Amino acid sequence: MSRMPAWSILPFAALDALREEWRALAARALDPNPFYEPDFLLAAEALGEAGRLSVLVAREAEGTGALLALIPLCRPGWRQGWLRSTWMMHANAYTPLTTPLLDRERAPELVSGLLEAAPARLPGSAWLIPLLPTARPFWQHLRQALDAKGLAHLPVRSFARAAIETDQEFERYTGRHGQTLLRRERKLATHGRIQYVVAEGDTPAGRAMLDAFLDLEAKGWKGRQGTALASRRASLAFARQAFRGASPTTLYEALMLNDRPIAVNVNLLSGGVLYTIKAAFDEDYRGYSPGNLLDRHTIALATGPSAVTRVDSCASPDHPLELHWREREAIGTLLVDWTGRFGPAGLATMAAWLTRVDRGISRLGALRARWRRAIPGNRKA
Repeated sequence: MSRMPAWSILPFAALDALREEWRALAARALDPNPFYEPDFLLAAEALGEAGRLSVLVAREAEGTGALLALIPLCRPGWRQGWLRSTWMMHANAYTPLTTPLLDRERAPELVSGLLEAAPARLPGSAWLIPLLPTARPFWQHLRQALDAKGLAHLPVRSFARAAIETDQEFERYTGRHGQTLLRRERKLATHGRIQYVVAEGDTPAGRAMLDAFLDLEAKGWKGRQGTALASRRASLAFARQAFRGASPTTLYEALMLNDRPIAVNVNLLSGGVLYTIKAAFDEDYRGYSPGNLLDRHTIALATGPSAVTRVDSCASPDHPLELHWREREAIGTLLVDWTGRFGPAGLATMAAWLTRVDRGISRLGALRARWRRAIPGNRKA
């Protein structure tokens, strides 16, 4: 009979010593989340986030046994409305998923224990859990545990993003849209030899592919807007650690023309799921849709003999990927009142505030985009 897990709070600085058992936990997690694996999460230090992160962990009784859970936490920032008395699972601009790492064999016990451990060890009355896949096991276990304990909770910020999860063969899945892309590929081939290349991050080929991606992104519209990873020293350092490929596995896809990459996808592979976190292409070849051609290659990975069982685009709603990636990953945010201070009415007030924050951010983004388009040299060709 298993012993009851022991929960504790660790500072971010303590995580580096956990690397090996942390990787082992990620390999047996209830739901995969490469953004909470060692390389990616520890790279948050390059972004100056180490000081705002705490980590809730569970081990076997007395904290001497196997690592059973790892949950990075922080206080909500301005994008989350500066909610008072609230903690949230860690997310930043590069984190499209906040599913915690929980040992799948102990999942119901760990989720139930989490609802007791969190309020006992964290000074606060509510929990904001953003960017959770609502059709996956953790969401379902959590909602069941909250109902069983009578804790008020409210789903907010629901949307769906492009995904691939199919039993169809490649040709049938790509259909007519795939034929359109093939015609563009044939036109591109008039400029030279085309190849599709896959490389893992922790190899010489993978490191070269990361450099190629960073160059392409910096030369494109993100570079002109100052949002490319190579635009700032901090984000460049983050990228070199987050995508180095030990844990999670980084899988690069590249479309090569005469042995030169003209489109690169940076993907993270964990638990058989491919997360397409970053993409860039050479805008000189825009008319041939090199990015779309490479996204078609991703379909081949998901429908052919490979380690990929499904693909999560990590994209915003209404992304162009939805034209040819047919499935959808439902994503939601959960507000939880873990002490009874707020109740359903209080959570509804918090949800309304988050809606106003989202609208303000959307308006600000639209104004910023309009301003950038007005600057000479920032207009796309």
